[in-house]
Amino acid sequence: MYLPTDFKLVAFFLLLALGSAAHAQTLTGTVTETGSGQPVPYANIGIPGKDVGTVADEQGRYQLSYTAANLTDTVRLSSIGFEPRQVVLRELLVKPQAQLAPAAVALADVRVQAPGLFKRRLTLGNNSTSEVIVASMAAEGHGTEVGVVINRRHQPTKVQQARFNLLYQDSVDLTFRVNLYRLLPDGQPSNEKLNRRDILVHSSSRPNNTGPLVVDLTADNLVLDEDFLLTLEWVAGGMAQTSQQMHDLRKNVYFSAALGYFGKPPYIRKTSQGTWEKMSLGARLAGMQFKVGFNVTALD
Repeated sequence: MYLPTDFKLVAFFLLLALGSAAHAQTLTGTVTETGSGQPVPYANIGIPGKDVGTVADEQGRYQLSYTAANLTDTVRLSSIGFEPRQVVLRELLVKPQAQLAPAAVALADVRVQAPGLFKRRLTLGNNSTSEVIVASMAAEGHGTEVGVVINRRHQPTKVQQARFNLLYQDSVDLTFRVNLYRLLPDGQPSNEKLNRRDILVHSSSRPNNTGPLVVDLTADNLVLDEDFLLTLEWVAGGMAQTSQQMHDLRKNVYFSAALGYFGKPPYIRKTSQGTWEKMSLGARLAGMQFKVGFNVTALD
């Protein structure tokens, strides 16, 4: 299919407004560790299955927008290294200083490397650097998450680096979290993370504030026997104070993308703890699918 050079195909990750401004309310609280009282940075807070969610800041402070219709809904709070907690929203309103208990530390698997393993280096995923076909993240709330399914070619596979082809050049620093999720038996994303730590990356870490976000995962020793969902989650920065600032930010947060006949479409999650949805272009373009420029460098 021919695409003129001045044509820009954009897939928007829309965040829906939570009712009218007159009915929306905000819950302010903190997430801390049980016992020590230390803040849990960037904890996820949200109502599963609904577009109500956010991410705590580095000090564990959060602001959750909700409506009266959500009062009987269950809020899920989670963070790597802690046991997830569920609490009814109206109970959280009474005690917004939530606590998470540290999870039991699982011993790392002992793997014996057979001769010949991890000798071949390869790239898995989409390495598009296009500035013509792009995907746009509407930056209207922390917790927005975009991901692609990474299919291994052999097992086991050792993930060494993740790469996100971000087209963003503004001076406002955005903080993202890299996540690797286990897939369910039907191929849909689960909420179980395969990474054992929070992996944070800043848009300002790139040379001259341009080019891809590159994350070194060598020290994580991620040896995987399964396909997985690789995501980038917006967790901090860029909270504009005016509609004009928000418009300027939204129109500049792009990722390189491509069209192809193979693979699975990208997934999006509009809010923290929300439902995973397949990203759609609307009408299919001659059977082609949309692919976002996320990939990993691996050894197998």
